[in-house]
Amino acid sequence: MAMERPRRREPARAALAAVVLGATLAAADAARAVEPRTTLSLDQYARGNPEGVTVSATLARQWDQPDGAGPLAQGRYALASAGLGLCPAWAQLSLGGEWVPVAPLQLRAQYDLFGFFGANGALLAVAGPDARFGRDELTALAGRERAGLGHRLLLAPTLRARAGLVILRSQTDVALYRLTAEAGFRYESEYDTLVGRDDVVLQNRTALLVPWPGAGAAVLVGPVHEITWAARADLARERIGGLAYWTPAGPVLGLDRPRILVYAGVNLRDRNRAGEPFAIVGVGGDVDVAPRRAAPEPTSAASRP
Repeated sequence: MAMERPRRREPARAALAAVVLGATLAAADAARAVEPRTTLSLDQYARGNPEGVTVSATLARQWDQPDGAGPLAQGRYALASAGLGLCPAWAQLSLGGEWVPVAPLQLRAQYDLFGFFGANGALLAVAGPDARFGRDELTALAGRERAGLGHRLLLAPTLRARAGLVILRSQTDVALYRLTAEAGFRYESEYDTLVGRDDVVLQNRTALLVPWPGAGAAVLVGPVHEITWAARADLARERIGGLAYWTPAGPVLGLDRPRILVYAGVNLRDRNRAGEPFAIVGVGGDVDVAPRRAAPEPTSAASRP
C-alpha cells in the first residue's frame, strides 16, 4: 500500500475538513528541499438540514522537509496558520499548527475564539440534554440567544493512505469547549449538537475516494461515514453519504488551487433528523502569497550522480 502524497490542509471547518480537503493523487516529487510557502485560503460553505452559511479566510506558512528513502518519508511538513471565520451567529478567530511526521499521519492542533452575536441561534439555550433541536424546535426557541464568548481547543489527527487509485482519509476531531454562559445546554451549530458550558465533542469522518473515470486527479468521488458524539449530553449522530471534490490542474480566476466540494447523504441515527437527507457545498481556493521555489539543481559535473 502506497502512502498518500500529503498536501497542505485547507482551513479547518468541522463540516468539511475531515473528508477530503488535502487529498490528492499527484505522484511524489523527486527528493529535494524547497523553500517555505505562504498561502491565503478563501472558502465559503453552505449546508442544508440544518441550514447554514460560513465564510473563512486563513493565512498559512508551510515548511517542507526533504523527502527521504521509502514511502513513509515522503511529503513531510510543518505548518502554522491564522484564520477568520464568519457566519450569521458568530465570528471566529483561529490559530493552528499542523505537522506530518510520517506520510500516513497528519496531526493538527487549533485554538478557536468565538464571539457570539446573540442572534440567529447564537448560544441558543435549550431545556436540557434531552431537548430536541430540529428545524421547528429551533424556530420556536428564537429569542433565547445570548451574546458572549466561547473557547475551543481542537485536536485533529488524520490517518491517510493510498492503494492504487483508492485514497483513504480518516480524521478524528477532539473538540474541547469552554463557553462564557450560564450553566445549562446550548445548541452548537457547527457540529449540530448540544454542549454544556464545559464540554467535549468527538467526531470521526472516514472517506474512501477514487478519481472519476476520465477526469484523472481533477475529480475525486467516494463514500463517507461520519459519527459525532457530545459528552455531557451523551448525544450521538451517525451519517452516511457520498462526496465529490473537484480541483483543476491550474489556476482559475486568480486562484492558484480552486476547489468545489459537494457532500450529501442521509442521517442514519439522529435525535432530530433520522432518515432525513443533508447536504454541504463548499467553494474556495488558495492564493500563493509568497510562492516557494525548488532548490536549484547541481550544475557542476562533479556534483551530478
